[in-house]
Amino acid sequence: MEFSLMHAGLAAGAAMAAVPVILHLFMKPTPKHVVFPALRLIRERQKRSKKKMRIKNWLLLAARMLLLALMALALARPRLHSETPLGDDSVPTALGLVFDTSLSMGYMQNDKSLLDQAKERAREIIDRIPDSSLVFAVNSADPGAPVGLSPSTARKWIDDLAVRPVNRPLNMAMGQVYSAVAECDRPRREVYVLTDLTKSAWDSGRPAEGLDKVEKAGSAGGKIATVVLRLGPPERENVSLDEATLPANVAPQGEPVEVRGLLRAHGPKPAERIVEFYLDGVKRDQKPVELQPGGQAEVRFLTPAKLKEGEVHRAELRVTGAPDPLKFDDQRFLSFEVRPALKVLLVSDLNVDAEFVSVALDPDQAPGAARSYQTETTRAADLATRYRESLKGYAAVFLLNVEALDAAAWGLINAYVHEGGGLVVGLGDRCKAENYNGPVAGQVLPAQLAEAASPPGKGTTFGKIADVTHPMFDRYAREIDAQFAVMPVYRYWKIQAGGPGRTLLNFADGAPALQERNFKGARTGRVLMWATPLARRVRRSDPAAWNEFPNSSYWAFPVVMNLTIPYLAGSSGDRLDFEAGDDVMLNLGPDAHPQDVLVTGPDGKTTERTSPPPAGEPLKLTAPQLLGQWTVAAVGPGDKKALMGFSLNPPRAESQFVDLDKADLDALFGKEGYALAGDDKALQKVTELIRVGHEIFPWLMFLILILVTAENYLANTFYKEATGPTITPTGSSAPAPAAA
Repeated sequence: MEFSLMHAGLAAGAAMAAVPVILHLFMKPTPKHVVFPALRLIRERQKRSKKKMRIKNWLLLAARMLLLALMALALARPRLHSETPLGDDSVPTALGLVFDTSLSMGYMQNDKSLLDQAKERAREIIDRIPDSSLVFAVNSADPGAPVGLSPSTARKWIDDLAVRPVNRPLNMAMGQVYSAVAECDRPRREVYVLTDLTKSAWDSGRPAEGLDKVEKAGSAGGKIATVVLRLGPPERENVSLDEATLPANVAPQGEPVEVRGLLRAHGPKPAERIVEFYLDGVKRDQKPVELQPGGQAEVRFLTPAKLKEGEVHRAELRVTGAPDPLKFDDQRFLSFEVRPALKVLLVSDLNVDAEFVSVALDPDQAPGAARSYQTETTRAADLATRYRESLKGYAAVFLLNVEALDAAAWGLINAYVHEGGGLVVGLGDRCKAENYNGPVAGQVLPAQLAEAASPPGKGTTFGKIADVTHPMFDRYAREIDAQFAVMPVYRYWKIQAGGPGRTLLNFADGAPALQERNFKGARTGRVLMWATPLARRVRRSDPAAWNEFPNSSYWAFPVVMNLTIPYLAGSSGDRLDFEAGDDVMLNLGPDAHPQDVLVTGPDGKTTERTSPPPAGEPLKLTAPQLLGQWTVAAVGPGDKKALMGFSLNPPRAESQFVDLDKADLDALFGKEGYALAGDDKALQKVTELIRVGHEIFPWLMFLILILVTAENYLANTFYKEATGPTITPTGSSAPAPAAA
């Protein structure tokens, strides 16, 4: 705790505490000469009272000395926690301003958004610093170190702030401001964070960056004060459209597509809304929804059965029916393409080895049922004879615990992969290593097999994904990792090192679990080899019971299988719905050779020209920001255009309203590293506390009043003559005279 004086010179008045001592020494009372016959009695009484009076005199002296010292100290106006030697607003200041510009700051309160309120607070703070100060301002959307601005320039910078859909964690912005403020030579240093304190704007799992700069500056005598200014009401009311989903971004031809929306009510009141469904810009349907406080409701809409094939169709859900304080989460956008279902060939020796993959990819196999994938099964012995012409019609081929393939079958698969096909190999108890290590198989597989192994004890599990950016895992890498960590694996094939493939996934004991090999060409061929089967057995004693990967208790298996097919088919870019901040990957097709690519934003005005990707590679757009429906035109020879598109939605976390609590703030800034203010009065109080400190004057005056009272009481008590009989000159007793 630091201590300073607003009027340090007046503190010298504390030396007046010595005055009572001087008076005590030079103004001792002159002894009175009293002639008493009974002198012996007086002397005895004097001995008894002399010791008591000495103690009382010293107590009274100490009280008077303390009284004078406190009066002098009070005139000096002491304060605690003072950051500068001057307790006023004329001190040049290095002022840091960190603005939260995430979408939740668009919440309307009293006809003003929270960001507008943040701007007003920032201007008030700037108005209280002198023109010789420097302002270092950043927002959560724009990277880059801040530069020192004059107060007038900072006001103009603040006026241009706007809510942005793509933001970085405020932890990073704090680090940039702390560094700039710490290096500034102004004597006072302050940092203000203007935010609604939603967790989505922070990385609450790690401290704010730049705290080392704060600690270093404090040890050098230039302490940096941090104020977190919370904006918005204590409890927000809102109805949000949390998500809108499709069964897949590729719709089956001739079947209606179901669009689902999930609404949530925030706040203590029930809500009634209307959800409208638009398809390709035309309103198709609407449904009323009633929501209980904090409740959810799902709405479903169907598209017409016959939609034009080969085009990207655009769907939209809108929430209407009542004013809403937060607009961005009242609509969601979807894009999908109508085309025939992708065909997948499953090759196995036993039906059970193909059953789990078949159900994961094509759960409803009824005739005419809408599906994204259409599976077909065959025996390994029939592969070469039934499909000797070609496998080109299949998006992927699975070899599931196949004992062995003859040379013709391996040759067929070899040609299929090198022409751009996708192969998945699931190794199991039936596989013969010598067949898979043959010369033709070696031209296809990522590695050769060593031997089947059983981990010691009760087995192992899958380890962490080696490449979380891989298209098969990037969307759900964290969630899949969590399931892999508890998924038992009892047996697997050891793979020889030094092969042409790369490892995508290991077992927990470090052995490769999934390897990949790619073949470049007009269309990239891909091979994935699992070291354990893509099937399971109920009985643990069964020799084919190698893992619990396809167990219905885990959702990771169907998810990974459904992400595998688009990747192998070269259509992983067929994902058409993205959140703000995502990189957009669009598949232009293996035969596309565009000379130019035009990208048009949702407003229809923002058109950018970008270079086309190499043949067979997806088009990448880095983190577009405008929410809504985007159009992409691939321009080929003769100005022939192929139109595509995608949807960009706000991040779901922005409308969840999960706030940081004190424990979160303590973890971000340290328990004593910040002050929290929730309104104008609290901000003014905190600012005064930081700039001037705690005023002790009222407490000193109260203490002085107590001491004056105590001094008077002691004086009256100590000098009051005792009542009782007195000794007369004749030795007789008489009543004592009353005190004057």
